[in-house]
Amino acid sequence: MRALLTRLLRDRRGGVGALSVMISVLVITATAAAIDVASVQFRARALQGLADTAAVSAAGNLATAEPTVRRVLSLKNSTARIETVALGEYHARAEVPIPQRFNPSGPLPDAVQVVLQEDVKLFFGSVLGISDVRVRKTAVAIRPARDAAAFSIGSRLLTLDPPLVNALLTQLTGRQIQLTALSYNSLLTSSLDVDDLLQNLAHTLSVEDRETLLTRPLSTRHLVDAMASATTGQTSVALKSISASLGTGQDRDLRLDSLIDIAPGVKGDVNASVPVWDLLNAALGEAAGPQTISLNANVQAPVSVSVRLAIGEREQKSAWLTVARDGSTVVRTAQVRLHIDVTTLNLAGLGKVHLPVYAEVASGKAALAAIDCRADAFDVTARSGVASVALGEIDSTRLADFSRDAALTPAAILDTAVLKVRGSARINVADSGDKQLRFTRHDVTNLEAKTIGSKDILGTTLTSLVANTDLDIQVLGLGVALPGLPNQLRTILGEIAAPLDLVLEQVLQLVGVGIGEADIRPAGLLCGIKGSPPTLAA
Repeated sequence: MRALLTRLLRDRRGGVGALSVMISVLVITATAAAIDVASVQFRARALQGLADTAAVSAAGNLATAEPTVRRVLSLKNSTARIETVALGEYHARAEVPIPQRFNPSGPLPDAVQVVLQEDVKLFFGSVLGISDVRVRKTAVAIRPARDAAAFSIGSRLLTLDPPLVNALLTQLTGRQIQLTALSYNSLLTSSLDVDDLLQNLAHTLSVEDRETLLTRPLSTRHLVDAMASATTGQTSVALKSISASLGTGQDRDLRLDSLIDIAPGVKGDVNASVPVWDLLNAALGEAAGPQTISLNANVQAPVSVSVRLAIGEREQKSAWLTVARDGSTVVRTAQVRLHIDVTTLNLAGLGKVHLPVYAEVASGKAALAAIDCRADAFDVTARSGVASVALGEIDSTRLADFSRDAALTPAAILDTAVLKVRGSARINVADSGDKQLRFTRHDVTNLEAKTIGSKDILGTTLTSLVANTDLDIQVLGLGVALPGLPNQLRTILGEIAAPLDLVLEQVLQLVGVGIGEADIRPAGLLCGIKGSPPTLAA
């Protein structure tokens, strides 16, 4: 037996045949595997095409997305199964990886994600116990352009004396600003196209993605330069003059989305216009942040007036101009505190009368309620906040501290060796409640604002303030009042009220707010292009 085994081991005859059999087995196995792989790849490509078709069809009407996908599968006689049909927001930002651009938890769906799966039969895989392979494909499609509207709150147009404007701009920028009356009037009466502004900024900063442009730090000088490029004539000259002044020192930065907020789903052009002065004032105030501004106002009256103005920080995610699809995007005015010191000349032989007035203007807010493209109009729901006007002194360190209530002390109206008079009064202007405003295409074209709240409340408020002042009168240090003196003092205060009305009105309207009022101005209206097809996302 041992000799037989030795002989077999040494025998080399038939080796080629055995090797051929082994190679044949390997070739047949590889061919079978290639056929199965090709079959799976073919079905995968077909399934991807089916998912693309289903997603595009579903994006045409997001409300019926899943039934639409089922109908597509039925028409194609497909054996594929639906894993998910999800609605969400699609953010095509360069810094966001493609797989993460679809957000199924977004509050304003503008896209649909379709995930299909199919079991592909294998021809030869069953030999190894694998009868089929599951293929899974995903497609995302974005619905066509949707209706959108743009509006702002709190701004208004008013012709002011250039010295008051220059004082405000100088303190906001930290540079010496000198605008002529012609330049200022051109800023008040001009508007610019937001798309032109964004294009100019994108070219200057070499930014192609709009979302990146809105969120990156931007110097005020770059913004003013872009505004100058988006305007013509005297307006452009005035903006270039301001830009040159900004270039004399360290510039301040802001983010453009603090002024312009474009809601998710608003694709393509913004199609909005905005008054030049409003945008400039808002941008400089945003870059400067919360601060107290001192102004000297010249009025046609025998009084001297000094003004301290504190503008609160804009609330987070509440841009001054918004392009939105529904009420999820809200715009708000900034909170403002104002302290005006009025001192008269010697009146009625009593001496100088000192009348400090404190005004607190709470922020108003507005939200897009509806877009009616059939009527070529849109609706905004807006309300003005609670405001108050008071007679009294405030600590200068607390004027810009919006985290605390203003602590007022009685005003020293008269302070002579013989007569000392202190007074205090406060009047609150109630919340206006929600008001529905409709803006037509004519309103948009002409940037016509609508005012909510108590119109002309300013003059009547000051009149009531004077009439209701609690007076503490001391003669020669004694708590004794001379007959008729309170009425005489109130008459004097009434004479001061008229020029004070003008000062309050000028300064408040300069910063874009009114006591108990809010102005809402339309900036743009865009109706989705009829018949435009949905598109596949990247």
